[in-house]
Amino acid sequence: MFGYMKEFHEYYLKLLQLAEYEMETDEKRIAYGYQPSSHEDLILLREKYLLERVAGTKDELSQIKNLTKWVNERLPHGNVRPPEQVNALHVLGLSDSEPIQMNCYVIATVLNEVFLSLGFHSRRVHCRSYDAYDLDSHVVTLVYSNTLSKWVCMDGSWNCYLTDDSRIPLSLEEFRERLSSNQPVWVNGESTETDWSIFYKGYMAKNMFWFYSPVDSEYNYEARMEKDYCALLPEHFTPIELMREIPEHQSVQISRNPQNFWSRPSTIMDKPRGKSVMA
Repeated sequence: MFGYMKEFHEYYLKLLQLAEYEMETDEKRIAYGYQPSSHEDLILLREKYLLERVAGTKDELSQIKNLTKWVNERLPHGNVRPPEQVNALHVLGLSDSEPIQMNCYVIATVLNEVFLSLGFHSRRVHCRSYDAYDLDSHVVTLVYSNTLSKWVCMDGSWNCYLTDDSRIPLSLEEFRERLSSNQPVWVNGESTETDWSIFYKGYMAKNMFWFYSPVDSEYNYEARMEKDYCALLPEHFTPIELMREIPEHQSVQISRNPQNFWSRPSTIMDKPRGKSVMA
């Protein structure tokens, strides 16, 4: 299922253990941008779907979980082609009458825009495998928790998140580190292992060899003419996709330092689109 083979579980973990980063590398800072909730499309999204009510009035983490659950219920995961337009208003409009299946890329995009509409800093991250012939991958949404002072990984495709053994939500970076060092990781904070949780952790171990993300997090990003991406790669590794000529109107900044790639939010998007200013 999804290119994952449980017989290769130890192989996936070993790859993570061997894939070291260049922590001391002196590389250009990635200038991430996050669109403010005052953007007209984000206002329309927030008001049309009553997202403040969906989030609820409890603590920050509760709101993050409520929004993820809501998107998951509207958009069950399925291995289907994305619609012609990939933005939250269009996709959710398709699901207004009944839930409709979408793939992980679409779901992560919608969840990202839902978070942005409520003022959260969030990013869509593409999780990739080592094997160039593995056409399967997974896309999740990261949202910055001010309560925890770190990114939290939310998977809208299956309404799940990861925690340590103290039930503290994990970032994608922490999830990867704990798997590679054989430390406990719980799906949705449940300490009882199930066939699903075992599968999910193995599946993600396969897909966390390298990462790919838009530099700017904004509504309807895919409609932009100029697109800027960044990739986090282990030492001595470059995927075939990035060895080829990058398509026109796109750029990819390579990072081998996780502290750069996973840096905490410091900018918001400002008009005109694509520009960033210090918050």
